[in-house]
Amino acid sequence: MRNFLLLLLLVVAGCTNDEPAKTSLFEGDHAVAAHWPSDLSDLASKLRTRLESTISVSEKTNFKEIQDLIGWTAEIAADTNLSEADWMPIYEKSEAIAANLRSAAGSLTTDDRRQIDSLCELIDESIPKISDNLPVLKARDL
Repeated sequence: MRNFLLLLLLVVAGCTNDEPAKTSLFEGDHAVAAHWPSDLSDLASKLRTRLESTISVSEKTNFKEIQDLIGWTAEIAADTNLSEADWMPIYEKSEAIAANLRSAAGSLTTDDRRQIDSLCELIDESIPKISDNLPVLKARDL
């Protein structure tokens, strides 16, 4: 009996966890990239900054970050209250550029740069269409 209690005590003691409990199921499951944009305006700014600096030694890093930013564009735009008619051109252009970059050899062509710049211009044109005042639903509207 004493051996059983000792074994039970070892099992219970081995199952304790000194780490604080998670407040979310996803907490700590993934890290957010340092170049994750805060909004559409920041996304366009980060793309332009990386386009300007791809000539430097860190071209491979910039290329990867440009790919990331282009890949996140539709998601960032979808998190706004843009209408579907304003969101779709951003989505379609970002998907086309992403496909081109996937087939690229790790460097940007002049055409890639033009397309990315065009996407940034499209984003700039869409920013004034984002309303800070989201409609408030009243109980009678539900």
